[in-house]
This record gives sequence, C-alpha cells and structure tokens, in this order.
Amino acid sequence: MVRAGFVTGLAVEAGVLRRHAASHDPAIALMIACAGADALRARQLAEDLLEAGAGALVSFGIAGGLDPALTPGDTVLPEAVVALDGMAVATDAAWRRRVLDLAAAKGLRPTGGRLVGSDQVVATVAGKRALFETSRAVAVDMESHAVALAAQAAGVPFLVVRAVIDPADRALPKAVHGSIAPDGRARKGLVTARLVLRPWEAPQVNRLRQDTGAALRALGKLTRAIGPVLTTYPRGP
Repeated sequence: MVRAGFVTGLAVEAGVLRRHAASHDPAIALMIACAGADALRARQLAEDLLEAGAGALVSFGIAGGLDPALTPGDTVLPEAVVALDGMAVATDAAWRRRVLDLAAAKGLRPTGGRLVGSDQVVATVAGKRALFETSRAVAVDMESHAVALAAQAAGVPFLVVRAVIDPADRALPKAVHGSIAPDGRARKGLVTARLVLRPWEAPQVNRLRQDTGAALRALGKLTRAIGPVLTTYPRGP
C-alpha cells in the first residue's frame, strides 16, 4: 500500500480531511501537513511527508477562481499544475481517473483543466483576469506548485483536490490580507480589528465567510465520495 501525504494551506482544510477522508475506514492514520498559505513551507512540508513514509502527494484545500464559469463550492481536479515561471507538472493520470470515476458514481463532476500556483495572494479582480489570460488555468492556489515540484523531484505520484472559494469576479477584502497564521489558523482578531478601521468591508468579509463555508462543504462531500482512492495511491490497473 502506498500512503498519500496531504499538504493543505489552512487548518480548516486539514480538518475537512480528518473528518471525511477516512470515513470509509476510521483506522487509517492520515499524513497531513499544513503550510499556512506559504509556498516555501509547502515545499518543505511535502518533502518532510515523503521522508516520513508517504509514497504519493496530494495538494488539498480551497482555491481562488480564475475561470469566470466557476462559482464558490465548485470542485477542481486539474490535469496539471503550472506556474508563471514556465513550470508545468502533470497530475497522475491513472490516480486522477480513479478519483473521477468514484466521484461520478456519487453524482459529482469536478472541473478539470489546469491550476496555477502563486507565491503571493491574487486578491484583485484585475489580477485574477490577468492570471487567467496568461496561464489559462481555471483556479489558483499557493501550495500546489510547491507540492508538484516536490513530487516531481522525488518521482512520486501527485494529485490536486481543490474547491473554489472566491470567484473570478470578486476581490478579497483588504481586511483579510495576511490573516493566516503560520500554523494555518485564521487570525480572526486581526480581521475584526481591521474592520473597525475599514467598516465598509464588513459585507465583503461576511460574503467571504459564506463562500468559505460553501467551499469547505463541497470539499467534504467530494472527500467522502473519493476517500477510498484518495488516502492511498491505487497500484495496478
């Protein structure tokens, strides 16, 4: 059995995994590392998971939407991860196909295409539009490109499972910028303090919370459906 190691950006994403990924077999001990929305840390944690015995890697969590067709809660299983420096790493085709087949059996159909990795938050609508035009990726996150490079260097299978939180036509309010701690937890007190100075952003922050809930629920539903082939790499035909 080849165990998968999971890299998330946020603690709540890791929580989704712990609640749902092993629901088919509670005895499974998941290997999860939370990077705190830090690409460099994501690469190091992916390498640490491999050293600890993982034989495959999964980048798991939420993502920003770039394709205008995607809405909060839409799930993404890309065929490849790209970066603006020209990097491109394909996800494992056989593994992805098994995941898609299991998802389809439950009536779930994640979006394919490409996902682009960014070392910085893409917070503005203009920034998302420009990134979509240059990368042709459907979504963006801050961990997948780092995990992809670790998997490529080690020669192990790699997969991405993401759900869209902020759509292409919605900016991230400045009150939430830099509000993720290194352990992946949200600095809620910081956001509250900023809203005192930027009260006009309160509706945007509340909308983002709603969108976060939609994305995490979608992740949980998909993870329950695909858990049997997500936690271990399926060898053989």
